[in-house]
Amino acid sequence: MANPHKFYLAHMNAKTGYRATWDPGRPLKIGFIGKLDKFGVFTVFSSLDKEGLIPEVLTDTSDSEMDYTSENEVNIGTKLAGKAPAVGSVLTDAEAGFVIDFKSEKGVVFKANGYKTHQVTNLGEIEKFILPKFKQGNWEKDWLIVTQLVEASSATIIISNSSNGKLELKASAGVGAANLKLTDASLGLTVARETGSTLKFIAQEGLTPLYRLMGIRHPLFGKPGLRTKGIQEGMDKEEFQLQDFDPGEVEQ
Repeated sequence: MANPHKFYLAHMNAKTGYRATWDPGRPLKIGFIGKLDKFGVFTVFSSLDKEGLIPEVLTDTSDSEMDYTSENEVNIGTKLAGKAPAVGSVLTDAEAGFVIDFKSEKGVVFKANGYKTHQVTNLGEIEKFILPKFKQGNWEKDWLIVTQLVEASSATIIISNSSNGKLELKASAGVGAANLKLTDASLGLTVARETGSTLKFIAQEGLTPLYRLMGIRHPLFGKPGLRTKGIQEGMDKEEFQLQDFDPGEVEQ
C-alpha cells in the first residue's frame, strides 16, 4: 500500500463515523481551528479561545474501551508467560506478548482504553459568532473547528502495509498477568519480530485519536451532514455545518 495513512483515514471514518487524527500522536483540543491539507490531515491554525470565544464543553463521565479490528483481515493471539509459544514464534516459554497476523494490506487494529468523548455544547453561540466574521472577511471560508473529540488514556493503533504480515510483541520481563491488553503501557511492549510492514503506535498514552469538525459550508468539503440550530432565518446564505468526510480529501 503506497499511502497507508490515507487508507487509515478513510477506513476509520467508514467504520466509526469519526475522522482519525494523523498522526495518532498529534494532540488535538476542542475548539482548535484549522484546515484539512491535500492529504486529509488537519493542521491547526488558531483556536476559538484565541479568536475571542470560549467553547463550552461536555465531557463523558464514563471510562470505557473502544476496540476495533478489521474483520477477516487481522488475527490477534495472546501469549501468556509460562505457556508454550506457537510454532515458529520467537517468544520463549517464559515470555508474554502478542502475535498479530495480517492477511492483507488493509488491516487495522484500533484499541483505546480510558475512552472519553468531549463535545461542544454552545454551537448556536459559536455559529452567531462566526457568520458575521465570515461575512466581514475576518474568517477564512476553509477554517474548521474541532467540535467533538475522543480522548484515550492509552491506545494501540496498527496499520498493515503489506499482505501476509506478522508482528510479534514481547512484554517486559516479570509480566505474569493473565489479562494482557495491547493498550497497557505498563507492559513495556517491544517488537520481537516483524515480517511485512506496518505503521504502529503501541500502547501510547494520552492520545486524541478521533474527532469531528464543523465549519462554513463549502463545496470543497462535500455534502453537509448537519445544520446547527440558531441561525436567524435569512441572516446569511452561509451555514455552519458538520463537515462530512469526503474520500476526495485523501486522493492524490
